[in-house]
Amino acid sequence: MHRISFVAAVAAMLGSAAVASARAQSIAGTPIQFGVMGGLTKPVGDVAYSTRHDWNFGALVLIGSPQSRLNFRVDGQWQQLTGVQPIMGRLTNCLGCQSSNQQAAQRYRVLDLTTNAVFNFAPTSPTSFYLVGGVGAYNERQRDPASGESASATRLGVNAGAGVRFRLGSLQPFVE
Repeated sequence: MHRISFVAAVAAMLGSAAVASARAQSIAGTPIQFGVMGGLTKPVGDVAYSTRHDWNFGALVLIGSPQSRLNFRVDGQWQQLTGVQPIMGRLTNCLGCQSSNQQAAQRYRVLDLTTNAVFNFAPTSPTSFYLVGGVGAYNERQRDPASGESASATRLGVNAGAGVRFRLGSLQPFVE
């Protein structure tokens, strides 16, 4: 059985994210880039059965040399999904969400804070493919706005994915 937190992390990585990076001051000679991200969250696995695609947004800090193959990234993200039926028997169990006339009104939210290693295949190229993976804390909440009932859980999880970043003027958007 898949854990919802792992599936939600994978779903976030499958959605596109755009980042506007800006070089910041160095800490002991190490460049730091700040960025914002947002895009589509496409659920997979058990979560896809209970929710529709929706949106996400967040912020990140990338630490490491732009010419290095290995960097580190810390990001926080808010993902919102619209429920099509209750997510039952998993990490969350929204008791007030079981009414058939309330199912479409449900909201499923994931807040996460992750720390990742980023391996760049061609760090000096204008377009670079990379692998990302790490650990994080995921807070999940399922809520029925009509009844006010909700359930939440916070779990630790792992994430992994792949992406491509490219240059667009002074910005460095990516799709992950």
